[in-house]
Amino acid sequence: MTGFDFKARFISSQPLVPPELDLCLDEFVVYEAGQVCSLAPQDAEFLVKQGLPRDAAPFLSFEAYSPSQIAHRLMVYGISEDYFPLGQNGSGDVLAIDRRSREVVYFNHDFDNARVFINSTLVLFAQCLCIFQEHLRDSTLERCLAEIKRVDSAAAVPGAMWADAVSEEFC
Repeated sequence: MTGFDFKARFISSQPLVPPELDLCLDEFVVYEAGQVCSLAPQDAEFLVKQGLPRDAAPFLSFEAYSPSQIAHRLMVYGISEDYFPLGQNGSGDVLAIDRRSREVVYFNHDFDNARVFINSTLVLFAQCLCIFQEHLRDSTLERCLAEIKRVDSAAAVPGAMWADAVSEEFC
């Protein structure tokens, strides 16, 4: 995907907030090349150039872990070294990139760390973060999943994070 300026699109998707309230909605995690060298070159480049927001809907938070923090998280949660932790969801489940397939997933601790699909690639994940936030801001969530499906059809199937997140907003 050429020309996708994730950081600019994500920041512009945020709700309008009075200037005196600094909610840090534009705060991004900075990754250094040495931290992401075990990832596919496209993913490493994306994280170094664009980064990820500190926090994003739906209740996601991101962190640039050191190698020892990565090893510790994988061990504590019983996750294979084939995964690169990116952060967590609001339930404390580890968000990660599968180093082999490049898929973005999370591990549901309520179900023995079952692997839950989020997106086919990191760039598609970033696009879906923007799409979800734009639809939240504009109160158009009824159209959100269709747009996510156009970007990454696998992300819109029942059981995938985005399908669940969009349906939870309607409850």
